[in-house]
Amino acid sequence: TALTDATALNEGKTIFKTYCAACHLETGGGSVGPNLTDDYWIHGGGIKNLFKTVKFGVPEKGMISWKDQLKPSEMQKVASYILTLHGTNPPVAKAPQGEIYKEESETFR
Repeated sequence: TALTDATALNEGKTIFKTYCAACHLETGGGSVGPNLTDDYWIHGGGIKNLFKTVKFGVPEKGMISWKDQLKPSEMQKVASYILTLHGTNPPVAKAPQGEIYKEESETFR
């Protein structure tokens, strides 16, 4: 579940700056890693896909698994923070990679 409270998002921002900015830049615009601010996602967007990517990494692309360094609650906070970067259009952003991601709404029967 994506977190929206300011405290959790600020903690997520701190985690992002500490562990993710080296490859994704502080703005999320991407350098070695992909741009996290646009509509395109290589491994799927949304909270569940982001959490999974943070937890298990993408070793073949050079992204390590963070499951041994971050607690599940920290991974949830950083994934939630990454969602807040969408549409921010940083000045120096990597070109889109992957496919456009649109969140599918769940249908309850």
